[in-house]
Amino acid sequence: MKITQSMRLFGVVASITALSAALAGCSAQAASTPIKHRTAAQQGDKPVYGGTLQLDVAGAFPHLDPAKAYDTTSYEAVLQMYDQLVTYKGATNHLIPDLASNYTVSKNGLVYTFNLKKAKFWNGTPVTANSFITEFERVLSSKVSSLGSGFINPLVVGSAQYAAGHAKTISGIKSLNGGKTLQITLTQPSPTFLYVMAMPFFSAVDPAYIASHSISYVDYHPMGTGAFELASYVPNQQWTFTKNPHYFKPGVPYLNKIVFTNNSSPEAVRLHFQQGLTGLIGYNQGGNGIPSQDYLMFTTSPTLKKDIFTQVMVATNYIGLNTKYGPTAKVGVRRALEYAVNKQELLRILDGRAVIANQPIPVSMPSAYEKKLPANATYSFNPTLAKKLLAQAGYPHGFSTTIYTDNSAPDDLRVAQAVQQMFANVGVKATVDQKTWGTFLQNNEAGKQNIFTLAWVEDFPDPSDFLNTLFNSNQIPTNNSTDFSNKQVDALLNKGATMPNGPARDALYKKAQNIIMSQAVWIPYAYPTFTAAVQPWVKGYYVNPNLVDPLQAIWITKH
Repeated sequence: MKITQSMRLFGVVASITALSAALAGCSAQAASTPIKHRTAAQQGDKPVYGGTLQLDVAGAFPHLDPAKAYDTTSYEAVLQMYDQLVTYKGATNHLIPDLASNYTVSKNGLVYTFNLKKAKFWNGTPVTANSFITEFERVLSSKVSSLGSGFINPLVVGSAQYAAGHAKTISGIKSLNGGKTLQITLTQPSPTFLYVMAMPFFSAVDPAYIASHSISYVDYHPMGTGAFELASYVPNQQWTFTKNPHYFKPGVPYLNKIVFTNNSSPEAVRLHFQQGLTGLIGYNQGGNGIPSQDYLMFTTSPTLKKDIFTQVMVATNYIGLNTKYGPTAKVGVRRALEYAVNKQELLRILDGRAVIANQPIPVSMPSAYEKKLPANATYSFNPTLAKKLLAQAGYPHGFSTTIYTDNSAPDDLRVAQAVQQMFANVGVKATVDQKTWGTFLQNNEAGKQNIFTLAWVEDFPDPSDFLNTLFNSNQIPTNNSTDFSNKQVDALLNKGATMPNGPARDALYKKAQNIIMSQAVWIPYAYPTFTAAVQPWVKGYYVNPNLVDPLQAIWITKH
């Protein structure tokens, strides 16, 4: 999912030492090794019920509707209020049933059958197969404009016809056994379909509630099955979640209340934590964890460093280069800009909380990461060569452009300004356009930002989530906001979508990535680490590679 360039959570559990070793020789620029800090012991002896957790959140939640939520800030709220068929177990990549009690997959890999648990929405309405069918229809509806559509269209039988308005129902999704069973039929086998079912897009929703309210109303007045329900909110300022006393999962949540307060001031975020007013600094800060300007203070303070929780992310910070509009439509210009960027300097701005990136697939992805890229897909910091390539592309004196970024974290602007200066050194005059996260994201998904800073964190642990989602032409412009279109890459990615996991599939994705990098669509510059601060009185905290702060599992002790 899209996150600010400073990057958010999500990381496979991997040691920093192993990460650095894996990167050796992968880039012409030296990799910077993040410091491995002492991890706070956040497990208590016995869970305690009750209490209120106060959290600063880096910005207003863009969406509270699971069909529309596709950014880390929205996820922090939506995942507390809605449940899916399957989810991840603890801090692992292992899928387990959630609202489904169990599921089966046919031998040909096409038919998925989910038996549902007895669960209710906050208003008392029972969850049935139609709760999921309604959400699938919403995701495919042009009126909702969900970014989840590409994950099921045309994969689910009848999805393309429904999305095009040629059918009133999705023929491949059926309610069986009086609504107690949901059956989904695919057009082709998919190695990632169950991962997709764990995404918030495909949460259970109340069909009657959806039918009786507008799309915009649902986006700010959720009706879910989740552990916490939205009790009240002050628009753009504060959101109060209260415990769902009838939650279908026994024993959780432990907290009575969570209060999110919109606070974009890193100084205030740090001060509130130091004063013990807030419980943690994690994904609630736009997925960035501890603000960068406070990082050294936390890591060097004898007291604060005990509260640090560090994890490697399955994520990539990058500078996107539009392949359709402006000077960057020329591959020669894009390749020149690759050589203009000093990635080591950008890592300094991130306080070393990352290693240098040289490809879209993160080093911590379970498969398809390349230890050595081909020569035509490898770039180093070389301003002289950058100027030469610009001249060859028809811009001997450079050109004027804009770098788009957001204001959700100070690092975003600092990185954009550093890149601005690097471009100026090779004759490219860039202005920096900074907007709020919501406005920036909306403009980015229109596909007309010439150059932009952004990051991507995995939705699920598979290389297709990076390559197919961000570079397939069928994802233009919302996810593929660089407007990159290449028939050979499309063919490779479409083939990989149906192949079983294994070396052959990995090789296919590597081939696609090599083409992408040879075309200089992204300037990937960092694989970040997520560094949270967790109060010693906050227990049960952990990091899952695919989810956000585990607020359902957290409890607090007397302090």
